[in-house]
Amino acid sequence: MVKAYIFDMDGTLVDNCEWHVLAWREFAHRHGRDISRKDILDWMGATSAYYMERIFGREVGAEECAELTREKEALYREMYAPHLALPDGLGDILADARRRGVRLAIATGGSIDNVDFVLDGLALRDAFEVVVDASQYARGKPAPDCYLVAAERLGVDPSECLVFEDAVGGVRAAKSAGMKVAAVTATMPREALAAEGPDILCGSFVEMKSRLI
Repeated sequence: MVKAYIFDMDGTLVDNCEWHVLAWREFAHRHGRDISRKDILDWMGATSAYYMERIFGREVGAEECAELTREKEALYREMYAPHLALPDGLGDILADARRRGVRLAIATGGSIDNVDFVLDGLALRDAFEVVVDASQYARGKPAPDCYLVAAERLGVDPSECLVFEDAVGGVRAAKSAGMKVAAVTATMPREALAAEGPDILCGSFVEMKSRLI
């Protein structure tokens, strides 16, 4: 029995990954570096430090990483703000979960500023009981840390959680945590996600709604 839904944020709760791609590429360009779209998507869900060290080709200290991350994320929010929207069908899934008493959480590799940007911009602040951002766990996806922290804070056994994801690393993280996974092909090719064996695989939340409600 599923007692909790845990949502990845970027690419899942909001269909924003293309804007992160644009922001990462512009950020790298401003620093005289280059990063491919494929690399950005392959690393989706990893920590900001992981990205920074690959962009700059060296170890990036915590203070420098924090400053660079603020720069990149501010760029992302500026670029994505006019397009911020909840994917079609997802509002119905959230409303149904609340009616049935399914607990709701977010577990993301994003910063708290990005979480606030999404929750306040979409008026979803009261929808989620638990929010786990990148500052609250040590290892990024595909490690299971963020999802295990979310389950612990909800007080729900991992086996009773359904994770919503859009990326290979996120599916691996959820499965490693012992959770069920519903994957949506908003960001990555269907075959790439299918290879990870999600419990549910859909092309959109409109399609997924019929599997859950």
